[in-house]
Amino acid sequence: MSRGNDAIPTWSGFNYQGKVMLFYIVKLINKINKEQDKRRYSVNLEEVEDFCIIRDSEYVSFHQVKAWLSVTKWSSYSTAMDKLLKHRDESSNPTAKCYLMVAREVDDWDEDSNTYNGSIELYKHDSKIIGVCDVKDLIIQEIKKYLVEKGYNQNQYEIVYSELCLYLDDRIALMHKQGAKKRDYDIPFSEVLNIIEESVKKEFVRKEFYLKEKIYNYIMENMEKALDGICQDVCEESLKDCSGMCAARTAYEKIMEISDYTKFCKVLNPDKIDGWDNSLAMAENFPVKGLQNEIYYLLYQSKSPEKILGDRSSIYLQSKYSNAKNGQIIPTLLDLTSGYRGKSRALQRIFQNIIQNTDIMDILEGNSITVIPGSYNGFLSQAQITSGWKESNPEKINHYYREIELISSKELQEKFEENGGNHD
Repeated sequence: MSRGNDAIPTWSGFNYQGKVMLFYIVKLINKINKEQDKRRYSVNLEEVEDFCIIRDSEYVSFHQVKAWLSVTKWSSYSTAMDKLLKHRDESSNPTAKCYLMVAREVDDWDEDSNTYNGSIELYKHDSKIIGVCDVKDLIIQEIKKYLVEKGYNQNQYEIVYSELCLYLDDRIALMHKQGAKKRDYDIPFSEVLNIIEESVKKEFVRKEFYLKEKIYNYIMENMEKALDGICQDVCEESLKDCSGMCAARTAYEKIMEISDYTKFCKVLNPDKIDGWDNSLAMAENFPVKGLQNEIYYLLYQSKSPEKILGDRSSIYLQSKYSNAKNGQIIPTLLDLTSGYRGKSRALQRIFQNIIQNTDIMDILEGNSITVIPGSYNGFLSQAQITSGWKESNPEKINHYYREIELISSKELQEKFEENGGNHD
């Protein structure tokens, strides 16, 4: 009944998928405690479905989690729901519950045409879908309920919340290292309860949590603001009201599935090699306008949502305009403005920083990356960019990084406009 793929790298205690699972588990723990249920519970992560609840070695529920914002019709989830029912039917308990957990309301879920709503429940909390920016507060609500029930100070909720996120992050990192064949997919509720109980005893929260959570919240807010800006500027309606499918929205959904936002930020800024341990520096490298103009708008103009790909660290655009080995373009915020204004040394310094940025070289190599070609006295041409990149360090580039191509975002947009998008 295995899914046959390795999706663990896309999980994290700090993304939507991980947080929704934490919410469901803590809520269920509160229910178990109230009913004084002494049976053994565990959560199975990614072996069968996104997650499953197991009680005394028997499946209780199967869960599919989707952070899609472009989907408002039940039919868009049909493939996922077919697999959900198939895995349930093949399990030790074919009467187990099936849940579809989504970040946006499905408008036609209750219509007669939906053949799934009799077998699958669209998960809601207090009659509401759990949005991307809502899930943290819902976890905290359940944590407070637990603390009050146990006679603890509910003001300790932040410590408990942080430790649960870090625990899940560490647990998934371990699962990733184990490899699919040797991996233990089950997490007993007893481990989660132990984390909660141990967290209550702590007087401070680890610095690691504050950094990751601050980054996560800032990224989520800026990514959503930037996409909303595109919706309002181009479609003349808000993100909330826009139901259309475009490459920009697809890119947003792929970003929601990223588990390593620190590395994603480094990919967006491949010439920056210092200051990544400073949360303020991290925040500065996620500008709303830059994300809107250089990432979302570029991808929107590509008019090819099906060619937007993603992994745990970045997003990619498959395109014939890439001459790199993988035929993919990585949108970035790399700005060559300072190198254009008669400062060839500045341009060389930017290129040298890319070469020295070993943290992300495995992502960049074999791909094209977009660059902002300038904005003061004109723009660097694609030929000038290519020449400067090759001449910055021929030996290293030819030996190590010759498969990286730099593409002017301005000229790429012009090609999209001429060709009606990113078409073959």
